[in-house]
Amino acid sequence: FYGDSTKTYVEIYYDILENILTYKPDSGRFLGAVNMKLELRSDTSVVSKKEWTVPHMIADTSKLIAGQKLVGVEGLALPRGSYVFSLSAYDVCDPSRRDSLSAPLQLQSIPGDRETLSDVEFCTSIQASTNKQSMYYKNTLEVIPNASRLYGVGLPIIYYYAEAYNLMMSQSSAGLVVHAAAIDANGKEVVAHDKPKSRAHNSSVEVGTLNISALRGGTYYFRISLLDSTRKVLAVAAKKFFVYRPGSTSDSTTAFASADLSTSVYATMTDSALDREFSYSRYIASDLEQKQYALLTERKAKQRFVFEFWRRRDPDPLTPGNEYQQEYFRRAEYANKNLSFGLREGWKTDRGRVYIVYGASDEVERFPSSSESLPYEIWHYNNVQGGVVFVFVDRTGMGDYQLVHSTHRDELRDEMWYDHYAQRMH
Repeated sequence: FYGDSTKTYVEIYYDILENILTYKPDSGRFLGAVNMKLELRSDTSVVSKKEWTVPHMIADTSKLIAGQKLVGVEGLALPRGSYVFSLSAYDVCDPSRRDSLSAPLQLQSIPGDRETLSDVEFCTSIQASTNKQSMYYKNTLEVIPNASRLYGVGLPIIYYYAEAYNLMMSQSSAGLVVHAAAIDANGKEVVAHDKPKSRAHNSSVEVGTLNISALRGGTYYFRISLLDSTRKVLAVAAKKFFVYRPGSTSDSTTAFASADLSTSVYATMTDSALDREFSYSRYIASDLEQKQYALLTERKAKQRFVFEFWRRRDPDPLTPGNEYQQEYFRRAEYANKNLSFGLREGWKTDRGRVYIVYGASDEVERFPSSSESLPYEIWHYNNVQGGVVFVFVDRTGMGDYQLVHSTHRDELRDEMWYDHYAQRMH
């Protein structure tokens, strides 16, 4: 979820089956507990560390109900970047019973120039609340997560929570449509519904339900799409979920083509082709990702790394292609054709980088060479951070335009750029 201009707010959901804990007598009752430890690393340093205990008191252990869970949420705000997330737990009453998991965590900045959606949170319940002390409280709601993403018998309704951002970016005041759907392995919408959404606020919470009681057992994707009044897709968020039906035949399996390296173009790529493709991505790859790739020597490891690199950035894993990747390389191709300098490919030039990262500008002001100044260009982006400019000066007079100033908060800034670089000295 969006945190602030520099950080992303991450929530980690967990659940523990009550009947698998070891219980010991305690003041006439029985106490069980789990000790949990969360650690996030960036490169080799620990960025965040938390440790806590989840207790559970019960009067009679014979009354424990199979399937009953202790559900929890841990939230933290992190700068954008690449991390390794590790979670370990052990039974306090029997420390020999323990488990752990580790996984990569990639946090990218939420685009500020278009409508977008947060990740989807699957829930077992969502209701209005004023209890701000509850770990489940957010935005006037009590949101109970479904960490396992498992539905079916006893849980036939998907409750979902997401956040929509930048709703007032458009000049249009026309309302939006939220389209929620369950997708099977063939890409078919098997359950879906629409509901209207206004642009009254720039950001807002989107909650709803989807009845999946008619679905047979198997693996599905839940997809939520933000559409304009013409049903053009503005933003998409998707996540896998599971339906369990004892005794039923599986209706949906994980046959989503985009998740298979062996059938992707990377399965046959040579080392040089992989190196070149990843070099193109340096404008969006984190420092950690670039260091990790540099350490790889085997072709299969490189294939897996590049495949996973783009898979993590796929805005809609249910479609055959990766729209983000396709747009990225379309921009790189345009830069190579139109923004090259001498033997330097366009994607390696300053103008090429800006075009690849931010797309086509809304306006370009071109100032030719004169007795007063060197040639320079000013690119205007009206929908990035409320409006920014990039200034490029041909400092050699040979067509090599270099970035000397920008009002973008993450770029080079020099308010005296004209005096320093563009003005001719007499």
